[in-house]
Amino acid sequence: MPPKHFLTSNFRIAFEEYFDADQQRNAVETLKGHIEEVRDGTEEQRRELGVLKPQDKTPEQIEQRVAAYLDKCYWQLSQFYRYSVPCRISEAEPYLREIIRYAKAKGGKRDIAPDLFLAVAIHKQPGKVQEAISLFTDAFNEFDDNETLALGPRSELWARAHWARLLRRVERVQDAQVQERAIVDWIVEHPMVLPAPKLMALVSDEADGGILNGILNHPEVLAAFENARERSPRRI
Repeated sequence: MPPKHFLTSNFRIAFEEYFDADQQRNAVETLKGHIEEVRDGTEEQRRELGVLKPQDKTPEQIEQRVAAYLDKCYWQLSQFYRYSVPCRISEAEPYLREIIRYAKAKGGKRDIAPDLFLAVAIHKQPGKVQEAISLFTDAFNEFDDNETLALGPRSELWARAHWARLLRRVERVQDAQVQERAIVDWIVEHPMVLPAPKLMALVSDEADGGILNGILNHPEVLAAFENARERSPRRI
């Protein structure tokens, strides 16, 4: 059983920022093992694990509690796969599909992050390119039209970059340029939000045929960085 803080955002940040490759792999395997324990366990075992609460008595209550808990585990594991070095997001596909299925069954406000994670996870797989394009298109259309949707800049830039590369691979160059333009515009408008190494890690790829690998040398980006440095208070 993983420690209680294993599913927290602080642990996820530590996974990305401080864990070495072995620690990341161990965390992934630990969480996968815990998911199997919960998914396949008996009611007694689930109570011992702390998944079920004392008030969970009826089969419906138990089912709902377990489903919600597994959903949280699936999302944390998907993020572990994303932030692993090297990235292992393709392995998150089955968990992301469960997250999306659960969200649709539960209803309520849509979270587009799992859709975008799934699009990135499958966009290089033969036979799933069109599904990935549809996921990217639907999610970003909703995001661009709805300012209330929550999607952090790192997830947005990371997903847009993958979408742009996919569009170039299927020879939709003009559509790819629209996404590349959106990335440049974001950086120009927010030059001090993310350090240069983080930006490169989010948007670059050795196989990229567009502008993203040289994003830090883009004239508009260079100008935005320079203006931001000139405006920032100087230390005495």
